[in-house]
Amino acid sequence: MADFFTYIVYFSTLLLSVVLIKMGYNKQTLKRNYKGHILFILIALLVLVFISGLRYNVGQDYQGYSYLYTEQPYYDDTIGMEIEYGFIFIVDTLNNIGLEVWSFFTLTAFITYFFLFYSFKNYKSLLYLGVFFFITYGFYFFSFNGVRQALAMSALAVAVVFIQERKLFPFLGTILIGGLMHKSLFLFLPLYFVLDKIRLSKYIWYGAFLLSLVLHFIPLASILNISSVFSVMEDSQVDYSHFLEDTNTDLNVSGSLTLGYLARVGVGFIVLAYYDKLTRFNSNYFPYFTLSLIGIVIYNAFSAIHFIGRINNYFLLFHVFTLAFIIDYLFRSKQKLMANAIICFFLVLFYYNIYNNDNGSAPYQFIQF
Repeated sequence: MADFFTYIVYFSTLLLSVVLIKMGYNKQTLKRNYKGHILFILIALLVLVFISGLRYNVGQDYQGYSYLYTEQPYYDDTIGMEIEYGFIFIVDTLNNIGLEVWSFFTLTAFITYFFLFYSFKNYKSLLYLGVFFFITYGFYFFSFNGVRQALAMSALAVAVVFIQERKLFPFLGTILIGGLMHKSLFLFLPLYFVLDKIRLSKYIWYGAFLLSLVLHFIPLASILNISSVFSVMEDSQVDYSHFLEDTNTDLNVSGSLTLGYLARVGVGFIVLAYYDKLTRFNSNYFPYFTLSLIGIVIYNAFSAIHFIGRINNYFLLFHVFTLAFIIDYLFRSKQKLMANAIICFFLVLFYYNIYNNDNGSAPYQFIQF
């Protein structure tokens, strides 16, 4: 359970960032100047970075990253730890300058949230909604925990922009940058060649949605052998070594109906319900809905398996886009009651996440310099 200060910090962060972005990228401003009021956007970005970068002992992996930063155990051959070169480069550079671990959290937070902001370059007027859902759904808190993967996830969001623009080399460069922080991102290299071609019928997605709900109650070990998948990241000991030890247990456990699971299934159904209508409204929405719906199906079926859940975060991040598209559509079509109901639901979910110490987010405390 969080203290009052924690609620103040997080709700203030949500309010400030969303309001500042709305002021910087409102539609009237963008009509006069397509760049908008960059100062407001920069301040909003820095608000997110400030809270993320200057935290102390907040985030489940905070102590682990602090240890890696100060001790650099990956240089000890007797340990045999292999970590991505991008992570090593950042840690070594900041250590050589003489900066403490807060600088690592601040720099990686800046890169992560900058990528997120940039990924809305073609939907600037919707960025405030994207940031709202990024925070309230739980991705902001996830970035306190899975620091490297969060950066890679936001890099994938930028990569999708380059897929739509058919810019191969920027796409490869973005995947490389993210992959040097978390090599799981390299699994998404084929997206450039297939993502724009995936345009499934709503009936296929409804069928997959229903099937995934059934699979939730069936242990994965009874229907599938996925042990070969783990070799992709078996050396990445920061995030996954402890998952691999429990793999056999996870695979033999069926899912349960928790409040958190039901809430996220409900969110998934909202995305699915508007899939056909919004992709007809704007065909450029297809890649975002496709990735989001893949995440929904995987989550519904395999949320009890932690390892799959971590990989699935790449797909679930695209809820940030699809939900922004949905709210924008509802406001445009004068369905304000439905739009406000969804927004209120996510505010309650945000409160619930704080209360339950999602990803080690509570209680919040600033670093002492």
